[in-house]
Amino acid sequence: MPSRKRTKRNTSRRFLLFALFIVLAILVYTGGWFYAADTLERRTITAIEDINLGQQNVNCEEPTARGYPFRIGLFCRSVSFENAETGVSVNAGAFRSAAQVYQPMRTVGELDSPAKITAPHFPPVEANWDNMRLSARLTTRLPERVSSEATNVVLTLDDDTRQPIARADSIQTHTRQNGANVDFAFVAQKLSLDPALTSGATIPALDGEVLLSLDDGVALLANARNGLRGRSGNVQNLRLSVAGTEAGLSLQGPIRIAENGLIDAELRVTVNEPQTIARLAGDLFPAQRDQIAGITSGLANLGKAPTLPVNIRQGRVFVGFIPLGRVPPVR
Repeated sequence: MPSRKRTKRNTSRRFLLFALFIVLAILVYTGGWFYAADTLERRTITAIEDINLGQQNVNCEEPTARGYPFRIGLFCRSVSFENAETGVSVNAGAFRSAAQVYQPMRTVGELDSPAKITAPHFPPVEANWDNMRLSARLTTRLPERVSSEATNVVLTLDDDTRQPIARADSIQTHTRQNGANVDFAFVAQKLSLDPALTSGATIPALDGEVLLSLDDGVALLANARNGLRGRSGNVQNLRLSVAGTEAGLSLQGPIRIAENGLIDAELRVTVNEPQTIARLAGDLFPAQRDQIAGITSGLANLGKAPTLPVNIRQGRVFVGFIPLGRVPPVR
């Protein structure tokens, strides 16, 4: 009989100790989570202050850490970016991010529309989308990878007319470190432009893809005050095609921006269905219609996908020996 009572007391004591251990673990975990949340908020404010020392201004309105108990992330009522040197500014809606507490360096996020965009020589534009998702793999310095995808994107003039000027089923951007270089990717599906942007020409919906690598891009991103002048890179692929068809063009090759902002490049351009592309390019650039027709007329005997050299020398564009125009200097 006494042994039974002793066993019962031992069991009760163990259960009580186990319950106290659980409560203590929860308290420690909760304290750690809120300490990490406070650190995230303070580091966000410090990082923004460091960025804003130059001619750039970044703002996260009311930065707040949320996600307890199993996630942690940053919430902003609105976000904005402004570059006083270039005159570019972007103001968007609420931003939300989240990461698992056991993988805090891998985060996902969402950004709400609309975004109001202003840039020199362009009218103010408002961007709307159904859903924009972001993901990032962070490091102690620069992010290792950053990706975003927005669906049903509509660009509208931010004035009394509220005229839509461009639409796309989806737009994706991707950035990653590649050693000392940085790789960029931009993908657009079924991008359509308002005829007001194309001198009244009706252009069919387009699919686009840009893949390029920036030499020493990590150092450039680490010091955002440096510009693109004096930089070099490689266009791995720039493809533009009529959505749902084979008609399109792609180009690859190295490119360099001189200290005066003028571009030098040695590119190889492949044209699929040259006659279709010539017709579209002629509608888009009527002043160069004869030059475009002269270039493509000689391609008819080279098959459905001929390749030709396009060189840019100090901003002047040549197809072979034929001058085609000029590219303005990069600021």
